[in-house]
Amino acid sequence: MPTRVLALCGFTQNSYIYSKQLGAVRKTCKDVSIVFLEPPVVVEKADLPWSDNLDQFGSNATTDETAQTPETTPRAWWVTANEMKTYRKFDETVAYLHDYLSKNGPFDGIMGFSQGAGMAAILSALLEKPGLHPNFPSEPALPKFKFAIFVGGFLPKAESHDFTPYFPLPASLPTLHICGKNDTLITIERSQTLIDKCENSRVELHDGGHYTPSKASWRHFFNAYINSFGPDGTQGDVPPVNSFGPSGANTPVNSKGGEATPRPSTPAN
Repeated sequence: MPTRVLALCGFTQNSYIYSKQLGAVRKTCKDVSIVFLEPPVVVEKADLPWSDNLDQFGSNATTDETAQTPETTPRAWWVTANEMKTYRKFDETVAYLHDYLSKNGPFDGIMGFSQGAGMAAILSALLEKPGLHPNFPSEPALPKFKFAIFVGGFLPKAESHDFTPYFPLPASLPTLHICGKNDTLITIERSQTLIDKCENSRVELHDGGHYTPSKASWRHFFNAYINSFGPDGTQGDVPPVNSFGPSGANTPVNSKGGEATPRPSTPAN
């Protein structure tokens, strides 16, 4: 049975856009079922008073309602107001996620990008500590995630909602944090706010900006990491990204033409 991963896209993206962006990763992860969930909130032009350019969010959607199709409609897990101090429609999203998991779960893990990573962290917390939010009841109990992957993520923070009780995420939940060294939208420093609130965190960096890396080494790393949570797996204890060659073998050629030594297996922190 394939490992099931719930995927949450970023702000102004949608399930179609995120699925396309992870196309190469999906092809490599043949034994993984990645389910892309459509965010319930439609982003309107009034929600973006500072910019009409959605490219900065890794999105090719449009706020021009006359030109929108289901594939180009910008969506979100919440929209901000009051100088980003208020998370509008967040409570409705929590109810939506609870209903979806109740009907379509369980999932082995969750993967989120940008705002989707923040929402994935909150959802992970809601499963770990049922009853934190009135729209996410503790009964009937829903299965927890075995792992969480946060790409370009950050710790949600708003005056309208107190997320203090949600964190830290416990050591029993391995979390993988992917950060771009040249990400100017969600900087490494901002991602660190979420990393610091995860008791079992692992960080991998890529040289790019605000996107999910999909070069061969990254694709094979994702495949190894996700599948490590299967029966008798290593629970996330896999070698670092740069140890994976183009074929997926853990013996990449180094700069001198020899084979690099794979990292020895060590217990997950």
